[in-house]
Amino acid sequence: MTVILSLNLYDPYATINHVNSLAFNRSTSSAGETEALLYIQNELSKEDIKSYVEHFSYIGARKVLMRLTYLIIFSYLIIFRQFLIIVLYVCIKYLSERLRILSLVKEEDSKSIFTIIHAEKIKPHRPLIIISAHYDSFTANLPYRVQNVLFFVFRIILFPYFIATIGFGVWFLIDFSNNQPNSQLVVNLVLTSTISEFIIIILILLLIYNRSDSMGSIDNASGVSIILELAKLIKRNPLENFDALFIWPGAEEWGLIGSDRFLKRHGHELEQIYDLNNSYCINIDMVGSYIGLFNEKGFFHKKKLNTRLNDDLEKSAYKLGVPIVKYNSFTTPKSDHRSFIKFAKKTKTSLEVAYFHSSKDSKHIHSPRDTPEKCSPENLNGCLDICYDTIRTIDSSKRFLKKVG
Repeated sequence: MTVILSLNLYDPYATINHVNSLAFNRSTSSAGETEALLYIQNELSKEDIKSYVEHFSYIGARKVLMRLTYLIIFSYLIIFRQFLIIVLYVCIKYLSERLRILSLVKEEDSKSIFTIIHAEKIKPHRPLIIISAHYDSFTANLPYRVQNVLFFVFRIILFPYFIATIGFGVWFLIDFSNNQPNSQLVVNLVLTSTISEFIIIILILLLIYNRSDSMGSIDNASGVSIILELAKLIKRNPLENFDALFIWPGAEEWGLIGSDRFLKRHGHELEQIYDLNNSYCINIDMVGSYIGLFNEKGFFHKKKLNTRLNDDLEKSAYKLGVPIVKYNSFTTPKSDHRSFIKFAKKTKTSLEVAYFHSSKDSKHIHSPRDTPEKCSPENLNGCLDICYDTIRTIDSSKRFLKKVG
């Protein structure tokens, strides 16, 4: 195997070795997810980097299906005025704790791991660099693009369905007459929407969700391996002015839950301690057959993700002679960088966010084809070098002293 000379002189094979070591099922709430987290924790401890694990629960697909089933049943009972059955169900369900547990599906459990490497100069309200890469994997029985279509349709129908169901439920509770001309039309709309929603979620569970096959190498053992080595490099050579926060969120594949929960728990603390107006975030999600850097979104691609940070990354790539592909998309791809963009808007700060994503490799992900051979060692090391060089350049430039938030 030929590997380009990397700034990681300690072990230029380290990134691809991590990808090979993580080539197993890491679906959320599985034993593999825990094994992957322990691997990350162990690799950090080798460099005497103290890490922290945070547990969280979330509503998984089975619980969504169960709640949707209850909602459909209750909608039908309300429509046909079977109120006594609802009352009887509630009474029986809450007779004992055992019945409550049996009647509902438990929430899914996941966890995130993070560490922080402090700057040499510990100053109040100093800037921060956040580097993230999710470590969970996901396997589906349908191609990635078909999955996206089904999820898109599901979301489009789901929101108006819930609104309509609540509205119709209230309407039926107030109006006890089914003899009005519009009553049957409303009944038909409720019945049709509930059946449609139920069919779609069954399709998602049966045709998409699969817990066992994908090794998740491109998505996202690649990102995990890169920021593992990046953390080690910065630990050996700490930044002068910036703290470096490394996050490996869990449950990214189920809606960016790990990164969202992390920011909900620590967002206020980050806002109080750090100068977020002069801070940066790099999210790495997929480095496979090339190094992709997301650039613009929207109609005619006129809305940039950011300006300065992407330019810095591109300059470092040019200086190091590492090929990089900037690309545009109609919508912002779904990854943890969206959580940090939302966090910047919430805090009304100018936190800049960059996103590495080899989008053309999506044809391999969420399937048994997402294997370590799909990850180029040259690209893994190249992305590592670009990030490390950019971070050190920003840290030494002192431009953050002049940047206006």
